[in-house]
Amino acid sequence: MRIEIVGEGQRLSGTPRQILMQMKSLTRGAEHMTLREYVEANLANIARGSAIALQLADGSDEELAESFLQGMLDGGFARRF
Repeated sequence: MRIEIVGEGQRLSGTPRQILMQMKSLTRGAEHMTLREYVEANLANIARGSAIALQLADGSDEELAESFLQGMLDGGFARRF
């Protein structure tokens, strides 16, 4: 998978989990967060800035990453390149 974060121009590639880990590594202050904590913090930011509520899969980190990235794509926060 290859995505670009809309408005930031960051282009990331790999499995959904790898992409999410790349996003996390680029975020200041996220180094001590678990992957789920990082995603939940992002969901809170998205909810504050828009009327969109993303739904996440319960399960493994891979399932979490896949559902989060799909929500970003569906919501227009990211696009495939």
